[in-house]
This record gives sequence, C-alpha cells and structure tokens, in this order.
Amino acid sequence: MRRIAVVNLKGGAGKTSTATALAVGLARRGKRVLLADTDPSGNASWTVLGGQGAEPPTIAAVLTRHASADEAVRPTGTPGLDLLPADAELGGVNVALAQELGRDTRLRSALAALEGRHDYLIVDTGPSLTTLLVNALVAVEEVFVPVDMGVYAVLGLVELERVVAEVRDAYNPALRLAGLVLTKAQRSNVCRDVEAELRGRYGPLVFGSVVPLSAKVEESHSRGLTVLDHAPRSAPALAYLALVEEVIRNGGREAKRRGVKAGGPAGAVDAA
Repeated sequence: MRRIAVVNLKGGAGKTSTATALAVGLARRGKRVLLADTDPSGNASWTVLGGQGAEPPTIAAVLTRHASADEAVRPTGTPGLDLLPADAELGGVNVALAQELGRDTRLRSALAALEGRHDYLIVDTGPSLTTLLVNALVAVEEVFVPVDMGVYAVLGLVELERVVAEVRDAYNPALRLAGLVLTKAQRSNVCRDVEAELRGRYGPLVFGSVVPLSAKVEESHSRGLTVLDHAPRSAPALAYLALVEEVIRNGGREAKRRGVKAGGPAGAVDAA
C-alpha cells in the first residue's frame, strides 16, 4: 500500500481539495483507497460524504483507543473509496494525548489492522504542527505538498522540510518529501516566477500538473462534492485527473527502483 499525506503548514493551499480529488480520482481508476481525515475541521469527510457530517466512531475515537480503525472506517458514495472520518471531537485529541505514551504512533498502530485492504492511503492534514500532524507523518511514507502560487510558498516549504526530517529521524526512516502540487495558479508574473523557482529548486519533485485558480473548486465543496464530481470538465478537475495519472506512473517507477514488479499486489512495494 502506498501511504501519502497531503501536508502544508499554512492554510488555504488546497490540501483538502487535493486530498479528496486524489482519493476520488484513484478510486475511479480502480484503486482501493482509504482517505483518513486528520484535520479537526473535518472538511475532507464532509466533502466525500456528500455534505453530511460523520457519525461516530470517528478518528478521534481511534486515536484515543475508544474504537478500532475497523469500526470507524466506512464506505463512501465513490466505489472503492473508504473513509476514516473526522468530527469536532478531533480538536480535543491533542490535549487528551498530551501525557500518553506512544501518542505520536497511534494512527500507524491503528491502521496496521487494515493492512492489505487498500492500494492507497491518502491522509488529509490540518495546517498546524500538532500531535495529529505527527501521527499522519509517522503513518505514511510520502508527503505531497500543495503549494499555492504566492510569494511565501518557498518559505513555508523550508519549515515543512525540517519537520519531515525530524519525524523521519525520530520515528519513520522511510518518510520523504515526494511531490509538490502547484495550486491556485494564475496567469501572472508572480505565479510564473514562483513556479520557475520551485522547479529550479526541487526539479522532478514538482508535478507537471498545475491546478489553476477557479471558483469551481469552492463551488463544488459548498455542495459537498469534489470538483471531479461537480465540474468534471472544468480546468481544475482536468488538472487533478492528470495529477492522478502522474501519481500512478510515479508509483510504477518507484516500484521498479526498489526492485518490485509494478502492478503487483497491494503492500508489495512496502514489503520490498
């Protein structure tokens, strides 16, 4: 199973839009996907549940060991896509776990019971460095960063790289920055300059697909839908579909690099 967290330490970069579009897009390509929502806002859950809040148990109960992941995971309206949802109780989990042993590895431990059920784990995260974010980083191997095309984009990446390095050293040697997703792009000199700087600094880590700024994304979310469902022919939807294809192709190259046959059974890459 490929394990991917969608992370940015600032709000408004398109984390939830990217996480939900990836999850839905991969499921439509025949992949078995688990979307885990670790953002206390619960926006990813609300979106893939069609504008409905999640019934308990949710990920808050899983992290506090009041429920198992198996009890909390539920199907969505997208075939092949399961959800480990968030609700308002997640906001208190950081305090609840403050004195608990192993608090940073709770999610990884809980998800171990689901091993082999999915091809992809996509984790949506909040914009702050908390125990919830550390749990997400401990549970995955790849970090995708949506980067809105503003002048402060590169500065935020430096801090995130430091956090990834610290979690890798402390808990998760396989953790790595695996891709930058350029979002909210406009035809402006600022966007062109930021894209050129990011591609110059990070090279092939920057995905070729660029998601344009569009009211269709927020319009979709207001209806409890991803942009792939609400406006499938819109520019951002087409960009996200292209991103899905890149992610699948990159996974094949990663499997070959690690000596694993691409297209093998779920978990084969991790077992290498």
